[in-house]
Amino acid sequence: MAELAKEYPVADVDDAAGFMAFARALREKKAREAAAAAKTQADQDTSTQLNGFANGSNDFGGQSPVDANGSAPVSASNDTWPSEAPHSRNDDGFGDFENNTDNNNTTLMPGIVEDAEAPKTSASGFRGDAAEFILQETPVAASENDVSVTKSSDHAVVEEDRENLTTFKSWGTPVARDKPAAQVRRVIIKGLPSAWSTPAKVLSLIHGGMVESIHITPTGNQAHILFCDHEACKAFFDKYPNGIDIDKEKRKTVFVEMGKEVDVISSQLSFNLSIGSTRVVRAVGVSMNINMGELLKLAGTNNRKVEKIVDSCVPGEPRNVVFRFCSIDDAVRFRAAILRDADWEHCNIQHAADPCELATGFHAD
Repeated sequence: MAELAKEYPVADVDDAAGFMAFARALREKKAREAAAAAKTQADQDTSTQLNGFANGSNDFGGQSPVDANGSAPVSASNDTWPSEAPHSRNDDGFGDFENNTDNNNTTLMPGIVEDAEAPKTSASGFRGDAAEFILQETPVAASENDVSVTKSSDHAVVEEDRENLTTFKSWGTPVARDKPAAQVRRVIIKGLPSAWSTPAKVLSLIHGGMVESIHITPTGNQAHILFCDHEACKAFFDKYPNGIDIDKEKRKTVFVEMGKEVDVISSQLSFNLSIGSTRVVRAVGVSMNINMGELLKLAGTNNRKVEKIVDSCVPGEPRNVVFRFCSIDDAVRFRAAILRDADWEHCNIQHAADPCELATGFHAD
């Protein structure tokens, strides 16, 4: 037994692999002794096996084989058995410490040699004599193939469906910007006399390009005109380096300056320009019962800024009314409103060309 303890040293009963190795070696030794003994000496062989197991318990746990009550403790380091593993004592002095939670997994394995290096998680013990061995085993670690599959899946690159995800693992490739950089589209007319501080008067000076909007300061001496493109703005500014003479007899001149900051073309403006929208709306077939006051009131609803309204009526032809607004946004909203009006459903309502785009110089129409 001393040689057996040297061959299979066990330092701790909690070491499942070491304990199983010792138990298997002990079971094989007892099986050999039982096979060599005669059947007539069964009582003597049983006593020999009990004494051998008791000596093995001393070598393993460091305790005496039998206590005062006739039960054999397992280890000096463990005073009591685990509370979750109820145990009992058999008449032959061997302890039964099976885990009652895993009774369905308990198997009887007589005479089968196990691999001492295989890890086990559940408790194991002896029932009856030393030749009958109860083993409860559950593999702790997965097989090497399962581990390799798990590692490969962790490092696998997942293709992200960025259209349906809330969060992304990376910023992704940015979309190419095919739009040109924003440029200055604004000119400032300074020194306006009080008689010229109206949108209609100021816009009569503007030509060479479509106007997005016009704004006159509260003081009335400056006007900000925003073109739809930079080229028209630059051409108008270059044409009047010394200002614009609005009254040569009275020597009245207004000066043109270029804006200092760039003006970004919004997505709404891009869409309006793509469908042919302008700041001018023309309605053909307007009812003769609507007078100019009613037209002005309708056009100025919801704080829309109106430059002027041109009403033309030729006998025998439908009435033609042109609404000129101070911005393209106001014109788009006005057209959308009268298209849903029952009083205007018989009219042909479309956007017309901006007179500032068609003119090449001063225009008073």
